[in-house]
Amino acid sequence: MVERRRKPLILCSTKHLINSTVPTNNLFPHESLPTFRLPVGILRFSNPANPSLDHSALLALSTSLLKTLSITSGSPVLVKNVDTNTQKIAVAIALDPPGTATNMDSPSSSNSRIMLVFPSCDFPSSGSVLDDQVAYISPLLAFNLNLHVTCLKSILHHGQDALASYFKRGDEDATKSTVDFVINVELEPLAQPPKFASLLRVSFVKIPECGILESIRASSPVESQERQDMIDLELQKYFEVDRYLSKGDVFGIKISWNCNSPICIPCNQRSLNKNDNLVCFKVVGMEPSDEPVFRVNNTLTALVLVGSSPSALPPDLLIGGQAEGPVPLQGDTVNILASILTPTFCPSVLSSKFRVSVLLYGLAGCGKRTVVRYVARQLGVHVVEYNCHDLMVSDRQSVALAQAFKTARRYSPAILLLRHFDVFRDSQSPEVSPHDQRGNTSEVASVIRKFTEPVNEHGDSSVPGKSNSESVEKNAEKTSGHQVLLIAAADSSEGLPSTIRRCFSHEISMGALTEEQRAEMLFQSLQSVSGLLSNTNSEALVKEIVGQTSGYMPRDICALIADAGANLFPRNNAKVDKDVHDDVGSSLSSKMAEDNNHGKVSPQITGKEDLLNALERSKKRNASALGTPKVPNVKWEDVGGLEDVKKSILDTVQVRYKNKN
Repeated sequence: MVERRRKPLILCSTKHLINSTVPTNNLFPHESLPTFRLPVGILRFSNPANPSLDHSALLALSTSLLKTLSITSGSPVLVKNVDTNTQKIAVAIALDPPGTATNMDSPSSSNSRIMLVFPSCDFPSSGSVLDDQVAYISPLLAFNLNLHVTCLKSILHHGQDALASYFKRGDEDATKSTVDFVINVELEPLAQPPKFASLLRVSFVKIPECGILESIRASSPVESQERQDMIDLELQKYFEVDRYLSKGDVFGIKISWNCNSPICIPCNQRSLNKNDNLVCFKVVGMEPSDEPVFRVNNTLTALVLVGSSPSALPPDLLIGGQAEGPVPLQGDTVNILASILTPTFCPSVLSSKFRVSVLLYGLAGCGKRTVVRYVARQLGVHVVEYNCHDLMVSDRQSVALAQAFKTARRYSPAILLLRHFDVFRDSQSPEVSPHDQRGNTSEVASVIRKFTEPVNEHGDSSVPGKSNSESVEKNAEKTSGHQVLLIAAADSSEGLPSTIRRCFSHEISMGALTEEQRAEMLFQSLQSVSGLLSNTNSEALVKEIVGQTSGYMPRDICALIADAGANLFPRNNAKVDKDVHDDVGSSLSSKMAEDNNHGKVSPQITGKEDLLNALERSKKRNASALGTPKVPNVKWEDVGGLEDVKKSILDTVQVRYKNKN
């Protein structure tokens, strides 16, 4: 497929650039102005649609801190990450401007924590400022400052308990052991703002679903052009406010793809997940290139949108404050996998030396994919999935596997998830000679070892033949040591060749759900299908079903709830037909309602009966899949002849009952 080349998006004319790009001296005057070190927090926006504020580079300070810094609201401030020495420019605003009602004795919503470490505060502030000595910055600014990496390093430093709390499901008891976590930033007023950029090159941030962004994929050229025009328009609006950007920064714009149709399932799903409408861009180049930070102005800067580029994305906890997507129930497996992967995203001499490749095995449907994606969302990395059955189609499995690694590197930092890794088991097929099988196994093992080697201290992979286009720029690097982490998912580790199995640094086993986990999943699933809980004691219903679902995997429970919920559709359709008949009163509508109601579930059936019926069907499907023998329903009348034999059998069976009587 040939990608259509787009015309550059020009923000403005550049006729005034000569005057606007005069070199500025003492942009970061460390010697003349004082520097303040403050603990950092995250700023939550109650009204992020306000176009007058740069939500990607805001610094909210209390009025007392603004006085201490000798700056006014709206002034540019240099913000520096103490741990990584990364520095950006932010716009300082007053968190409690004059006239704001404050009550320091009353608690505020800012007592919650983001990523366990950062205190949070709402803007505009709905109450008192919980701690007026904290510098609250916007989530994207924290991400561009690499504060999320500093946060992970602090969590690792505090041990396994803190790391387990970070990946804990829900927010309960998450901050008990993290009160002493403090991450500092340095603030420094600027004598004058940076000069304007003459040219800004940005690109889409690649995501594995479709190469650029799932929501941009269109079904027709007309729709594709319409969506591209929407992106251009939103970019124009975004840069109506001066933005402070540097090479490697990530910023996002929100675009509503909703067609406002009540029957459009994709649009309704996106409305439930606010982050699905966030389109992220990455700054890949700025001109002139003699300054670390530039100011982008829509009347003085030309903007060019150039393709797509790899980049990490902010973790869900940093942007939304809570985990999104399905949450796995196997907390032990999540903690083990997190303890393996998290150190690789924290730059250190040790983490850049060891190979990381995980073999994750468990029965089909136990939730291996859910666990991997959950951990990836908490770390802010992409997941590239490949079905190993597709790799086996190729004559050279090693070549196809190497291509999978190369594809995953395009989205680095990323996790390569190889599903159905069982296909590499030792086979006794007569079509493949033992010599050829050993050769293929050795080639596959060689590819795994080759592509899981960590990168060296200069940021280049030890894999030869790496092109410059695939390398990740140092300024945009959010991780170090590894570009792609391998996780192979299999139903069992038995039967894998020892040559391949030795390539994995870790092996994790996933078991079936416990009775408590099944009860929790059933209760959560029933809450999402309210029609199944009508006139039903949910606790008693869950307790009754849990006892009959021993050995059920998460996939089986989801299928059970979906099967029971499917019976609600005929019932709702029957109600709709009845309403149409009452409103219209026509004989034709009456006839259609009777036809639709014919053969469908009776309205008197409760949610409990729906679930029990679905459970019986689920048991039959599972028994059939396991090959359980069926007892045929054969009566005496079905047996022809053999009267003497039948009489002898009946006498033998019945004589005991006759003697008892």
